[in-house]
Amino acid sequence: MGIRISDYATEEPIYSNTYPYNFEVANDIDEHSSDISNADYQIKISEKWFEGIHVTVADIESNRPKDFRYSSAQANIGFLYCIEGVLFINKADEASDPVIINANQQSIAFGQLNNTVLHINGRVKYLYIQLTSSYYQRIANKTFEAESFPKEKTVTPEMELLFQSIINSKYAGRANRLFIESKIFELIIYYIDQQHKPESFLIKKDDVDKILLAKKLVESDLQKPHSLVELARKVGINDYKLKRGFKEITGYTVFGYLYKIRMEQAYHFLTQDKKSVSEVSYLVGYKNPQHFIYAFKKLYKILPGSLKKI
Repeated sequence: MGIRISDYATEEPIYSNTYPYNFEVANDIDEHSSDISNADYQIKISEKWFEGIHVTVADIESNRPKDFRYSSAQANIGFLYCIEGVLFINKADEASDPVIINANQQSIAFGQLNNTVLHINGRVKYLYIQLTSSYYQRIANKTFEAESFPKEKTVTPEMELLFQSIINSKYAGRANRLFIESKIFELIIYYIDQQHKPESFLIKKDDVDKILLAKKLVESDLQKPHSLVELARKVGINDYKLKRGFKEITGYTVFGYLYKIRMEQAYHFLTQDKKSVSEVSYLVGYKNPQHFIYAFKKLYKILPGSLKKI
């Protein structure tokens, strides 16, 4: 078992690592980090693995558009989460449009990635979780069903917290293994649950543009948000299409997305600008600071005032 990253144009090896069968380890968890730097790009890779599970966090910054070939010697189940930037993925032997994974989007795929090209322009940071087929079947009691090549999907707030908790785990040794595996269980539960969701709602191109405009209006009107009917009227679409289409495109309801943006802005104001809780409450559209505190704690599991002490 192993992975390999190389320069797509020259085939020059950049990074590789091999692992025992099924990612078996002698101790609780194995870890490996590597920094690679030259005139064109800088790559930081952090790996953790144990039986059935391999987790990679990669931070790649390219000074110019650059193509990398990613190869995986085993047919594993892959969950790819884009943390920062935009990730373009192509099959090297196919003249098809790339899969584009933006920040806070994920893709799920099964199979070997021996001919996968990653196109990087600027900085991209991603989390890639691999599960062996035997591990997934043992946990889920079923075989994995997914496309053999990634498809981008928006991440829900719950999934975002799950991915971020894996990335930012402060545990070590056995505690870290147990923590990561508990989050993997949640990931599998989420995936299985998604298989039973109703089929996608078909959206016309003109309606997509209107829904994306509605999304921008939600982002810009945090203090005085529109009702669903008002928002639909502003962008020229009926409220039913807006309600269904917004959920299909973003992964959120209109007001779920408003909540997400409000909390993200609040987190920034508190941690970066060091604003007071009452000031932040007003800036993100809450008339009552207590309502803001409740909403913030519900998402981040921490009181907003405590962030100023970090």
